[in-house]
Amino acid sequence: MKEAIREALKNIASHGDTDIFPFPFECHLFHDEPEKCAEVLENLHANFEECMSTYPPDMIEILSQVGYTGFRWAAQIEPFWNAYYLACVLKLADQIESQRILEEDETIYSYRFCWQDETGKLFKDSTWRDYKRRCIQLSNKHPCVVVTDIADFYPRIYHHKIDNALSRLPNPGDLRNRIMRLLSSFSRINVSYGLPIGGPASRVLAELSLMAVDRHLKTRQIVFCRYADDFCLFCDDKSAAYKTLVFLSELLFDEGLVLNKKKTRIITAEEFRETSKAFLPTGDDKDTSDERKLLNISLRYDPYSPTAEEDYENLKEAVGEVDIVGILGREVAKTAIDPTVSKQAINAIKALDPQLQGGAIRTILDQSNLEVLSPVFVTILRLVRSVYVDLLDVDKDFVDNTLLALHQNASPLLSVDLNLSYTIQVIGQRKSQAKEELLVKLFETHQSPLIRRLIILILADWECHYWLSGLKRRYAGLSSWEKRAFILASYVLGDEGDHWRKHVKRSWTPMDNVARDWFCKRYPKNKKMPI
Repeated sequence: MKEAIREALKNIASHGDTDIFPFPFECHLFHDEPEKCAEVLENLHANFEECMSTYPPDMIEILSQVGYTGFRWAAQIEPFWNAYYLACVLKLADQIESQRILEEDETIYSYRFCWQDETGKLFKDSTWRDYKRRCIQLSNKHPCVVVTDIADFYPRIYHHKIDNALSRLPNPGDLRNRIMRLLSSFSRINVSYGLPIGGPASRVLAELSLMAVDRHLKTRQIVFCRYADDFCLFCDDKSAAYKTLVFLSELLFDEGLVLNKKKTRIITAEEFRETSKAFLPTGDDKDTSDERKLLNISLRYDPYSPTAEEDYENLKEAVGEVDIVGILGREVAKTAIDPTVSKQAINAIKALDPQLQGGAIRTILDQSNLEVLSPVFVTILRLVRSVYVDLLDVDKDFVDNTLLALHQNASPLLSVDLNLSYTIQVIGQRKSQAKEELLVKLFETHQSPLIRRLIILILADWECHYWLSGLKRRYAGLSSWEKRAFILASYVLGDEGDHWRKHVKRSWTPMDNVARDWFCKRYPKNKKMPI
């Protein structure tokens, strides 16, 4: 178990806890103090039931936007418990991977487990783009294609199905029961279904939950490809396609799952290739659209690679051959954007020359464009946060004024707490009186620990002593997430903070103590708060 704990901490330290929420500062803690954090998790493992009773997993649960008018629940698990959840799954991940359809069969493309110690990655680099390209290849051999996906996949996965699948592994041991106890504690409304969305542990378990479906399809010699909850099935005619669709629906019904009615289609192979042509290699075709060129660029960049400098220059060169601003201009002119193209274009802004980044950001943050870009609002804010320090002052002013205006105008975009959290992260990059007043107001009017925790760290970073002194008296009423943030923030208060920590430290969990020790060592050298 020690090795699985080490791997879980390294993965989270390198790649974050989820792909939905802002990374918690514990990711820095895991990176800087892996051995001390491992000790906490090993103690948690040795005294699992006691820890579950004394300081059970605490979660932040909020809505995240899907499309223009859709929403789904997302959960951020307390970071140490999340690392333990991942460690339990990693201990069984090789066994789970060994039971899946072989990768060489070119059928299942999602989350193929392969621990990479150098980078802390858990999965091979097969992507949704690889899945689409394989589907295009198969469409050349079969005239009819069924395109579908599972409706509300993660929230609908039954726990007892996971339990059964875990029990059939070669050697699940006691980890099966621990994983099930954790899943039960993560459940929003005490129901026996649903996996937390966004983290790698749940991705491995989700793949486990579909292994029986995959095997049934393969045994029937049905030609198909799957990436997570997306399926493409290839048939010789419409009649066979319809029967195959019925069979898949029956299989999923037995698992407590259903297909998405709006996304399920039986189409010709020609139509499938036409709608998927953006994923075909571009070659030297001069008539290839910028959108298609962009989708064929891998924006993955590893700064720790031995060839990092060369890789980055190659990425900049590839992006430089595409009119990113032109693509964004065409997207915002639509009544509804293509999310795949828009996200790729927004992320490509990172690789633009600094003098071009400001203009691109002005396009995507223009008040008249934000409504049509609302499905990718979080992607925009992540991008702005990542390049903010390198922007010209005039562009920083534009970003600040735009985000403040969203608050002043009560933009509906900010009624989604996840959107608001990323907005606050960008606002926290540079201090101003207007921003300080806004954050103080938001702290009093919002109850989400995600929002309040970020505000505590930002106002501490800005050395707002008066506000921190006032909050100190309300410490007992804060959530566990806010309390740990305030432990760090208290170092800004000097002797006042030191006296306060001595007075309240008896109430801290082992996780809080490790966080305190880490920040106590870090603060004299780096007074920047880990926002």
